[in-house]
Order: sequence, then structure tokens, then C-alpha cells
Amino acid sequence: MNSFIRLLQRFSYIILFAVLLAVSLSMYINTSYYQKAKVGAATGVITGFFSEKLHNIRSYMDIKRDNVKLSLENVELRNEVERLREVIGKCADTAGYNLADTSITLIRAMVVNNSVSHRQNFITINIGINDGAYQGMGVICDGGVVGVIAATSPNYSTVISLLNTTLKVSAKHAKSGVFGTLSWNGYNYQEVELTDIPLHVGISVGDTIATSGFSSIFPKDIPIGVIKDFYKKDGSFYNIRVQLLTDFRALNYVYAVRVRNITEINQIEGSR
Repeated sequence: MNSFIRLLQRFSYIILFAVLLAVSLSMYINTSYYQKAKVGAATGVITGFFSEKLHNIRSYMDIKRDNVKLSLENVELRNEVERLREVIGKCADTAGYNLADTSITLIRAMVVNNSVSHRQNFITINIGINDGAYQGMGVICDGGVVGVIAATSPNYSTVISLLNTTLKVSAKHAKSGVFGTLSWNGYNYQEVELTDIPLHVGISVGDTIATSGFSSIFPKDIPIGVIKDFYKKDGSFYNIRVQLLTDFRALNYVYAVRVRNITEINQIEGSR
């Protein structure tokens, strides 16, 4: 509704002109039938033009409202999936299997600022302490990993983008499960690099790279990208170029990953 009001304000002079024109035409067309017919045809064209524009505006507002609704439903479905995973994990543990308990909740957020052209890129999202956000919180999107929250205010958070040369993420080769370190070299915003994967691991172009789960930031198996190219480095490891699944130039809605018992996890890990 605010967008529609701003649109009306933007075209207020055009609307005023149209009203004055209508009054003038009303006085003009009453002089003869021929003039009435000519003006009637012209009026039909003008009316059709504005009707089409109004329809487009209404359609745009409907689409935007539907997108927000779908995004909220997506969050609910994702959280339900994680709850089911937790239940399945507990059942499997009871049966003698050792499966990790994910115990995460997703908080939907909108990107309000973003950059991809620097070596240290940051993202601002519209959730903060009041929404349950905290420093060190992972941020993902439908395409995969986005970054890690570096600072929070009551209503906003700053995210260290995956496109930041200072950020390191534990990632694995999905087929083998072997993990390494993923980072950005500061050049191509569509690619990152995965290192520390031993040469004995069988890898191929097109293989999926995902989060390892070996941290309290990201749950395991969140997709990051696919192998684009690789070569041997230092005679013992691969240096792997990974094509990102996330288009960082088109980020709109993201999800902050809230981990249950994060304070306890950080305390026990900090005591090592």
C-alpha cells in the first residue's frame, strides 16, 4: 500500500493534468456530434492506457505480496524439516545409530545492503538482537551458504559475506565426505576455492561441495557449489575451484541459522 501511495505522489502532476484535461474536453465535446465521436475515440485510447498501467501496478503488488507469503511458508517448511530430522535422529540413536542432532531454527531476513565488488564484502540484513540474532550466526539462502553474522544491533545485523577474503568455511566433497577449507580469493564473485583435499580422494568436475557440519555455525550438507576445475598443489593436496550455487548479486531473502544450546557449545569449545 505504501508503494501505491508513493506511486500516486510521483504521478500527482500527471493526474492533475488529466483531471483538467477531462474538464476541458467535457466543455468541448458538447458543441457537436462529430466532436463527440472524435473525443470519444481518443478518450477510449487514453482510458485503455491508464487502465492497463493500473492493472500492471495491481499485478505487481499482488506478486510482491505472494512472494512474501511464499517466503514465510518456506521458512516454516524448513523449520519443520529440521524438527523432523531431530526426531528421526533421536529414533535412530535409540536403535543404535549415531546421527548428529541438528537442533536448528531458521530466522527469515531481508537483505537491505550488499556488495560484491570489494575484497572484503559485507551484507546488512533486517534482523537483530530483538529477533534472536547473535554474533557468529550462520546465514544461508535457498542456493546455499551466504556468510556469518559479525555484529548485531537491536534490529539489524552485519554479515561477513562468503565473498570476503577473511572468511574461512569448513566444507566437504559430498561424495567422499572428505573436508577441507573453503575461501574466496577476492576476484570472481561466482567462484570460491576449496583446499586441503588429499590427492587420494577421487574428485570430478560437477561434484557437489557442501558444508561439513564440523562447526556450530552451519549444519552439515548445506550446498555451496559444484567443482568447476582443480589441480594439484604442493604435491599432497588439490586446489579446487568451486562454482557457487548462490548468485550474490541477486540476494533478496536469506535465513539466519539459530543453533540450540549455542552458548553451551561455545563455552565447551572455548575451554579446550
